[in-house]
Amino acid sequence: MNLQEVCACIGLPDQMKRKVLEFAGGFDETTTEPFIDALNAPSTWEKAVKDIAEVLGDDPDGSKMLSCMLLRAVDAHKEYGKRGISETIFIDTMKFCTRFVEEHYEVHGAYAFVWGWWFPRQLSLHEFRIGALEYEMIEKEDKKLINVHIPADADMGRESLRKSYEDARAFFKQYYPEYGESDMVCDSWLLSPVLAELLPENSNIVRFQKAFDLIREDETNDSSIRWVYGRTDLPIHDLPEHTSLQRKIKTRLLDGGSIGAGYGTLQRNPWKG
Repeated sequence: MNLQEVCACIGLPDQMKRKVLEFAGGFDETTTEPFIDALNAPSTWEKAVKDIAEVLGDDPDGSKMLSCMLLRAVDAHKEYGKRGISETIFIDTMKFCTRFVEEHYEVHGAYAFVWGWWFPRQLSLHEFRIGALEYEMIEKEDKKLINVHIPADADMGRESLRKSYEDARAFFKQYYPEYGESDMVCDSWLLSPVLAELLPENSNIVRFQKAFDLIREDETNDSSIRWVYGRTDLPIHDLPEHTSLQRKIKTRLLDGGSIGAGYGTLQRNPWKG
């Protein structure tokens, strides 16, 4: 699979795809070679992305960074093949960048990629999208864990989540057996206990929460604003009210409250009972 084929299979918008391919056509990859290996290790991801950005220079819409990283996705595809990991998981995982490019257009009216700092997770085969959810292999205090991420387009229905959890467990047992029995954890605004006060008990979010044993709560976390409204630069009074969740959170914020976040461990059989 080459760069053009990667762009096509992940459905990158035509305008951004043209910029990516045009830049790649004249890009000297040797200029970033010294930093490529650093994209594979979590401890050096941040520095590697900064070093690459410095080499790329002015990049207002992130298309240069996206081009550079999608070239690495070509390499990742080869690694998927060596490990026997399915093409479907590769495509679903790499569509991460398409999702955020399109989201930027919906919110700001222009295509841009500003998530280069996150992409090393997918490129280094530390994170995979399996069905509705994304799963990242991490180590915390010398313990191997699987960090669950919830994409904005995730189907949060009970059966969809059940299948994702089961398929993910089978995936790690087969391809990364050292993570086969690892706890699945989640650190997200979606686990905030406040949401259970705002939403009906049968809502998908509340059902999602019930599958986790809450370990701690962070009342100061304001990430819900970014994920619910798509941006953080608006005064509370100007936040949109297109959905019932947006309206309920906005009302709480106007009253001086907050949403916060929670950290929890997925129960071993959350769909039983």
